[in-house]
Amino acid sequence: MLIMQTNTSQFRRKRFACGTAFCVLVFFQILAGQPFAQDSKKIRIGYSALSLSFLPQLFARDAGVFQKHGLTVELIQMAGPIQVAALAAGEIDFGAAVSPALFAAVRGLPLRGVMITVKTPLFYIVSEPSLKRIGDLAGKKVAVDTVGALQYIAARAMFKKKGVNPDQISYIQTGSASNSLAALNSGAVNGALLSIPNNVIMTQKGFNQLTSTAEAGVNFPPAGLSVHVNKLQKEASQIKRVMEALLDSLDLIETDSARVAKYIQSQWKLSPALALETQRLVRPTLVATGKMNLEDVQEFLDAAYENGQIQQKANSKILMDYGLLDDVLKNRRAK
Repeated sequence: MLIMQTNTSQFRRKRFACGTAFCVLVFFQILAGQPFAQDSKKIRIGYSALSLSFLPQLFARDAGVFQKHGLTVELIQMAGPIQVAALAAGEIDFGAAVSPALFAAVRGLPLRGVMITVKTPLFYIVSEPSLKRIGDLAGKKVAVDTVGALQYIAARAMFKKKGVNPDQISYIQTGSASNSLAALNSGAVNGALLSIPNNVIMTQKGFNQLTSTAEAGVNFPPAGLSVHVNKLQKEASQIKRVMEALLDSLDLIETDSARVAKYIQSQWKLSPALALETQRLVRPTLVATGKMNLEDVQEFLDAAYENGQIQQKANSKILMDYGLLDDVLKNRRAK
């Protein structure tokens, strides 16, 4: 297990890596000037991981919701930066990870967010048994997967929302969620940012869950739909059909509890009881209309700027385009 304390040299290396990644994205942007392939038989959607943040997309595929709308969809798992590059190059039709696309748009790539299906990632701050309150972590070590990434930003936001100065926390980069879990379990850190089911597993061992993104009111958009501006301008009909399917998927997740719990149990290899609890925790994070409040998106972008994830201030009203979604919602209300 590799655990790294944040320091100046690491920050410089990270900035260099980000600069290199940006050059790659610019190259893909040049490629993106070519016309999109008109393939109505298969729609390619990139997503970052087998995460509950992508439950609406995964359920729409596996429960036949896309097929119901006459869509043949391939979900392709790829890391955020690769997903952004593929989206910019027209190699995929949609990105389900919205945050990386918004950050890339700030850097100049022609991408836009058009729908938000989940308004906050399900992250939990879990501490060693001796720490009972969120403030007890001040001056202590807290594990996150990557300093500067979404977990790190969410952790800082949670501390701030709960009245703890986020600069008083020593953030330890572990490289992965499993490493963060191992670090907390071994006592190498005093707390860790965990997700389902790891937070439940650790609380059953006597560790303390101090807060969560949902409980703290941290609304950061991890998932939805992002597109290339060329596609937004030229393929409105296809985009609307995909939006319709995802809205139906969101409706089913909200109303068909037994079916969705069984799906979660199977997909994430959970016990029936834990699957039901997971479903209960997921439902409040869903955005039934696909429209996350732009003020909340702006708060997320402001936090990303403050934490150095984007190098200039950004306007949510420019980066998010709800025009087609508004049309879809209007037609659904009319039915």
